Formats: sequence, C-alpha cells, structure tokens
Amino acid sequence: MNTTLTRLFAASLVALPVAAMAADYTAADANADGMLSLEEVQAVMPEMTADTFAAADADGDGMLNQDELAAAQSEGLLPASDG
Repeated sequence: MNTTLTRLFAASLVALPVAAMAADYTAADANADGMLSLEEVQAVMPEMTADTFAAADADGDGMLNQDELAAAQSEGLLPASDG
C-alpha cells in the first residue's frame, strides 16, 4: 500500500509546475509562476552564470519552464533534484 501511494505521488509530480517538479528548486520560484528566472535559480545556486542559464533556456524567453529544467538537469547544466 505504501509503495502504491509513493508511486501515485511520484507520478503526480510529472504534471505539476517547475516549482513542484524538483524539490531542490521549490523554494526558488519566488513569485510562484511555475517558471524560474536567472535570479531565482541563483538564489539557490549562486554559482549559476548567465551563460549557463542561457544555454538551459532553450526558447530564449529568460525563464526556465518544466521541460527546460528537466533538459538542463539531464544535460548536466543543473544538478538533478534530490526528490
């Protein structure tokens, strides 16, 4: 039963916005818009450079959405979440 609940909870995270997707970045979404700005990422990861952020920002809108965050993590631009 506990395993089933854990799996259901984990599956539900896939549909949630960036702030809930990766536990490490939950607190970073200061304005709760579901996306991360450079400033929000730097609040939890001060070593993030503008160049690295720009490389992760695939659509160039100045924000990281859920897909960009996941891609940046898999490409090693951002560390994977602990969650």
